[in-house]
Amino acid sequence: MFDWNDLRFFLELQRSGRLLTAAKRLHTTHSTVARHIESIEGHLGTPLFVQNAHGYELTPAGQTLLKHAEAMENLALRAQEDITQSFNPLGKIRLGVTEGIGIAFITPRIGELFRRYPGLEVELVAVPRFVSILNREAEISVHLERPNADLLITRKLTDYNLALYASADYLAAAAPLRNREDLAQHRWIGYVDDLLFSQELLLLNSFCRSPVVAFRSTSVLAQQEAAGIGLGIAVLPVYMGAHDPRLVRVLPTETIQRSYWISTRRELHKSVRLRVVWDFLLQLCADEQATLLAT
Repeated sequence: MFDWNDLRFFLELQRSGRLLTAAKRLHTTHSTVARHIESIEGHLGTPLFVQNAHGYELTPAGQTLLKHAEAMENLALRAQEDITQSFNPLGKIRLGVTEGIGIAFITPRIGELFRRYPGLEVELVAVPRFVSILNREAEISVHLERPNADLLITRKLTDYNLALYASADYLAAAAPLRNREDLAQHRWIGYVDDLLFSQELLLLNSFCRSPVVAFRSTSVLAQQEAAGIGLGIAVLPVYMGAHDPRLVRVLPTETIQRSYWISTRRELHKSVRLRVVWDFLLQLCADEQATLLAT
């Protein structure tokens, strides 16, 4: 029988797809990861991974082992949770969010959570991409699209509005802007199309059929900065644009509504520390509807 400890290395390689990435996450070397994988394969008498241009992918035998390995991991996590909650009701929780809501909305308002629960520790992973719950990158994740996976509990966090913003200096020097038709005469700021992590970010064409894009970035924060220094018009969440003194809202009746979704793994949803953060985020968004949906 293989060493149960080998399963940690099996799960991490499956989630990361690469030896070096798995080794970094486990704070070890790639040769150590490979050795543990070879140990399991030797005991089972079958390969668990195949290597291709995209990294390591599971064989049919690996897919079978994955179901059992995840079930064991979940049981261990629940046991740890039950024991630690008996003498320490909180602890660390990792929250994965996209940049806009994570940095511009949640972080400035998260102080109340720590005032209520001083024993809580939050790791905020705020990046311009999806943070995976299934791959254990976070315990709670906020998405632009509703995740579709049986292993997850998901609900709508909130709707929010996006609008057009530019600096006063840009508007003073640019062509007149009186209606939607005038937008074609202006410079735009947007995302890098071939690096979009969600179709929900295809925003510019909702306002202008053929926008002239002067500046592109994968980061909505960079787009806000570009608008602030006068590079053009940006489509920003109103909770960002309305509170930037450098920016003026352009054509105030023109808006787009989108949604954020919050999710976690089913087996974690009963965790006290997770529910503390989960419930806080839901209540925060309910209380801040005027900020999120400003028209």
